[in-house]
Amino acid sequence: MSGDAAASGQLVHQAVESPGNEKIRYVVIIGFGLAGRTTANNVEDRGIAFSVIETNPDTVTRCTKGGMNIILGDARDPVILRRAQIERATDIAVTVPSDQITLDVVEQARKLNPTARIVARCTFVSGGLEATRRGADDVVIAEQVVAREFGQVIASSLEQ
Repeated sequence: MSGDAAASGQLVHQAVESPGNEKIRYVVIIGFGLAGRTTANNVEDRGIAFSVIETNPDTVTRCTKGGMNIILGDARDPVILRRAQIERATDIAVTVPSDQITLDVVEQARKLNPTARIVARCTFVSGGLEATRRGADDVVIAEQVVAREFGQVIASSLEQ
């Protein structure tokens, strides 16, 4: 157990390996807005265990009552990430709408778990490039998604 985890009284779970020495899938989702909820639904539909870190206390209270493994806190804090069992994660989805928070979380998560696949949400290409530099494996960039959608809508309307 690390010093930070021991000081906080949190048990740190190491990645559980399957009989084939492969990590059992476990996902940590940062943020529970629309992107985070969609991510959680996809993970849950596949029967994969996950935890969520969220800063909105009302959301955490509501979801905890429903049985979700959701933690109140700031994911930039390593203690909060450890509480979500970041060391065990095979996948990390950083879905918050703030590029600076995303960049900070990606950097911290990568330090705590060098092998997990990190998917980060960014607003601009520049933020996506920085997220990749800090350790994200994949980046969803809002301006690219909007550009693609606009292109499809315009192309479709011009065909009419």
